[in-house]
Amino acid sequence: MQAISPRSPRAAGRARNLGYFLIPPIVGLTLLAVLLALGLTAYRARYSGRVYTGVSVAGIDLSKKTSTEAEAVLGEALPYAGAATVTLVDPGTGEEWGFTPAQLGVSVDTAATTAAAFDVGRSGGPLRRLQDAFQSWYYGRTIAPIIVFDESQLDRALAGLSETVERNAVSASWQPNDSGAPAYVPAQIGRSIDRAYLREQLMQPIRAEANARVELLVHDIYPPVYDTTETTEQLASLYSEPVHFYFQQPLDDFDLSGVTLPAEELARWVRVEQVEGPDGHGQHRVQIDENAARNWLAQFGAQFYREPVNARYYFNDDTRELVLVAPHVDGRELDVEATLQRLVAQLNSGNHAVPIILRDITPLAHSGATAAELGITELITETTTWFYGSSDARKHNIARAAANFYGVVVAPGEEFSFNRYLGSVSETDGYEVGLVIVGGRTLRGVGGGVCQVSTTLYQTAFWSGFPIVERWEHGYMVGYYNDGEGPGMDATVFSPIVDFRFINNTPYHLLIENYYNQEFESLTFKFYSTSMGRRVVKTEPVFENIVPPPADDVWEYDEEIPAGTVQQYDYAAEGARVTVQRQVFNADDQLIEERAFVSNYIPWPNVFRYGPGVEPGDYSLVPKPDY
Repeated sequence: MQAISPRSPRAAGRARNLGYFLIPPIVGLTLLAVLLALGLTAYRARYSGRVYTGVSVAGIDLSKKTSTEAEAVLGEALPYAGAATVTLVDPGTGEEWGFTPAQLGVSVDTAATTAAAFDVGRSGGPLRRLQDAFQSWYYGRTIAPIIVFDESQLDRALAGLSETVERNAVSASWQPNDSGAPAYVPAQIGRSIDRAYLREQLMQPIRAEANARVELLVHDIYPPVYDTTETTEQLASLYSEPVHFYFQQPLDDFDLSGVTLPAEELARWVRVEQVEGPDGHGQHRVQIDENAARNWLAQFGAQFYREPVNARYYFNDDTRELVLVAPHVDGRELDVEATLQRLVAQLNSGNHAVPIILRDITPLAHSGATAAELGITELITETTTWFYGSSDARKHNIARAAANFYGVVVAPGEEFSFNRYLGSVSETDGYEVGLVIVGGRTLRGVGGGVCQVSTTLYQTAFWSGFPIVERWEHGYMVGYYNDGEGPGMDATVFSPIVDFRFINNTPYHLLIENYYNQEFESLTFKFYSTSMGRRVVKTEPVFENIVPPPADDVWEYDEEIPAGTVQQYDYAAEGARVTVQRQVFNADDQLIEERAFVSNYIPWPNVFRYGPGVEPGDYSLVPKPDY
């Protein structure tokens, strides 16, 4: 149990004396606070809904006024926005425009300004409100008018100046004119009014309610592409003269020195494009429409083209190698892309002479080709025809025509054309005048005997199993061609209308050899390639619609025949429709082609021609054949 000692009488007395001493100040302070509170309450009650004493706006006393009264007073007392003059000046031209502040979107927000005045002594904490109310009563309180900018109104006011002061920046450009050539459109420097700067410059005179003279701050705006002097000079050089395309080496078989591109045509190809330069600024680049240039160059492709000519060989049956008879001749073709690139490369150099780039074409059957490379390894077909009793002129023409086909190489998949290798037939080409069948008649002409060559070649292609593309029979049966294979196996040609054509439908090259035998009056064609194991079956000719030859012989006068002599030009032959069937089997003995070759022959009489002094029908003068 804790014992508590009572305070001493002396200490208790001192405390009681101190308490009596503090009572008057405390009571006094309390009374003062109460009086202040009552006074402030009375002051606020007196100014309820009114502006406190001492509050003014731009020298206009708003004391004791309600918000409505204060706003009305401000609206009447602040006519600046509608009455003052603000002069805007374009420093570049010196041109001036006068506006009221209100026209520029400047106005005093009287409601907001009144609210700010009314808010004095009514915002913040109790002490802050007391302080503001006291200071406005004792010292006075000036509120700055609240100025507002209507951006849309400012833009509308400045819109009237835009056509004169402001303009868009436009890059220099090249637009095609009526002829399609690029025409220069100069650049335009843009101008833009600095609206933020204008607002800042307007604030000071507005606050002072003074007239103002404000210089516009106008910024120059440079377009992405401005300076085109270099491009202009470049185009001027480009159009100064035509472009001449020349051959780097003269062409033996071509009489042109080159071709010329007119400047007007080039102008239609030129395009000026805007690109970003190394410094990030725009610049122009002169280019041409490569597709247009490519198409223009391509038109000369056929003119400059020369087909390559295969080498010619014969096959050595002992060594089984090819022996060169005539070297190959490279072909050529226009290299459009390479020529185009040379044109593009020289476009901006001022050099208007551009080389034509030609590309050599070396045939597969070139001079150094081997039998193995070409697939010419063996004899696959051999055919012989005879021409007993032919005139010397006809024999000569047979030999002359056959020489055109010696050593010819036909590529895999290639179509062989007899007329292509035959060429022209004339006395200049080494042919003699003899008898030729033209339009169903035997006449004197150059080249009689050529059909002996086409017939022999046809029969060789027939027995090789190659697809026959074109073959025409003679108008009537000719005894030369009936020997051997019989009727329906002849082939006539008349360049360039009537041709004989077949296709080498094997993966190997085909070598054609022929041999003229004057002693035996025969012509032999040999085909060398690699055998596909084909087997060809030919049926005997089938005769239909047989018509006997005319009973009456034909006698014709010919002043070129020696006097007192007769020559027989044609021999009687029956007419008929003759069909020969061919079947081609592959190495597996599968039928790969079956085709009927139909020949229609007209009946033909004996034809005799006689010279002066001979009576028609005098058979005693007809020479007997040597066989």
